[in-house]
Amino acid sequence: MSSSLATQTAAPTSAPPRAHGGSVRGAGEPGRGWTRGQVVVLLLLAAVPVVGWLPFLDAPLSSDESGYLLLARHWAPGTSLYGDYWVDRPPLLLWLFALAGHLGGGHLTPAGLAAPALKLMGATAGALAVVASGALGGLLAPGSRWSRWGGPVLTAALLTSPMFGMPETDGEILALPLVLLGLTCFVAAFRLPWNRRSLLLAVVSGAAAMAAALVKQNIVDVFVFAAVVLALAHRSTSRPWAKAGAFAAGSVATLVAVLAGAAARGTTPAAVWDATVVFRLQASGVISSSASAQTSERWSRMVSAYVGSGAAAVLVVAAVLALLGVYRTRRSSAPLLWAALAMTAWELFGAAAGGSYWLHYLTGLLPGLVALVALAHPARRGAFVLSALLLYVAGSSATAWIHHDDRPVSVSADAQVATYLRDHARPSDGVVVAFGHPNIVADSGLASPYEHLWSLPVRVRDPRLGELENVMSGPRSPRWIVVSGSRLDSWGLDARDAQRYLQGHYVEQQSYGDWHIWRETRTPASPD
Repeated sequence: MSSSLATQTAAPTSAPPRAHGGSVRGAGEPGRGWTRGQVVVLLLLAAVPVVGWLPFLDAPLSSDESGYLLLARHWAPGTSLYGDYWVDRPPLLLWLFALAGHLGGGHLTPAGLAAPALKLMGATAGALAVVASGALGGLLAPGSRWSRWGGPVLTAALLTSPMFGMPETDGEILALPLVLLGLTCFVAAFRLPWNRRSLLLAVVSGAAAMAAALVKQNIVDVFVFAAVVLALAHRSTSRPWAKAGAFAAGSVATLVAVLAGAAARGTTPAAVWDATVVFRLQASGVISSSASAQTSERWSRMVSAYVGSGAAAVLVVAAVLALLGVYRTRRSSAPLLWAALAMTAWELFGAAAGGSYWLHYLTGLLPGLVALVALAHPARRGAFVLSALLLYVAGSSATAWIHHDDRPVSVSADAQVATYLRDHARPSDGVVVAFGHPNIVADSGLASPYEHLWSLPVRVRDPRLGELENVMSGPRSPRWIVVSGSRLDSWGLDARDAQRYLQGHYVEQQSYGDWHIWRETRTPASPD
């Protein structure tokens, strides 16, 4: 720990020699930048996620994608967190979805079709993540050819894998390039002497770190990494606390800017804190005490995907090789390794504590994998093992898509419900989906007078369905109620009163799969 990390990662003070074919100075080995050929290869790797996403530009939107687009489109001062709707996500995610909606023409596409701009945003985030992983690897372990290419290959392979949630554009994929940018800028700032360049890099690192957390609140990877490095190696760099102050300034400025923009749309900082922190703590208790069997099934599926993709084996092997290397020949890189291990531990905890266990949670584990692969710095035998694992990861991604493409294609029950509502509802009608699946609300073209479009907030914030009953009996009662199953009962809910009101004032009209469509009886039916 007492060895100089700054010496181990010191930036060259003179211009690097120009390699054959020309070079581009950047995050590479000391004394040698990226040659043009290497930059071309890196860009080709970055194109892999883009090419992988292109066939899905018109794929059906996921429930989350439709829901976030709907909230972003209607985000204005209203009765709830984001306009008239509530979701446990920070504001920057909604800003990004608002941007995608604007680029896509400002309107949701017809039922069953995606907004291509949103899918392209996910593809772009994947490409940027591949480039950033190459820059980060070269900085973490300068002088290692493996560190330069291991991360980009791994990132490109996993970001094109359905086992990591692709092609869903969600918080994890949008935050990933921000995390990798924050890590890259932090390591670069830490290695440099205190000057204008290191100041700027520290500010950018802090801004990227906060931006990632404002996309998905548990993605605080850069903060964890920076805290460990500063704690263990603050004596190894010039003016460490000045750099930490610049990092904090970038973080705070980003937080203030995003919260101010959200406040202008009616979303207060206190409400954001309640949704992103307080609610998540409450939700953990509800999930642990009353979750359904489907939660355990999704957990098993997520773990199986992590193991089956080869990512788990890469994590273990890279961590072991990095630990062996540090305590044999490279003790000066120990702070970086401990920081990478701490960050990886946080990522694993975040995926395990998320509660719902969707496959896109696994995308949040990539920064730790990239860092550990770079720090592995393997000798001949270790390089062979890691290379074989990367080949397996790439092969498992391709195999997963072959299996995925063999599944029968049919119109989903969600799409059938949305089509029925578009065909039978009036523009002024309201609809409530009990519970979750905001894509049905979005694709129906109707509004929901009930603020909860996702199921978990219902179980935490309205477990006795008193708010739902008030909505059904109030002046803005929805003409349509879509129920999963024959009753409103579900895990974590006491639906007795709401169920009685539903049966007394609504009549079932149609069903598709598990979805049952009810129409309010006190409203005169329009001709069908």
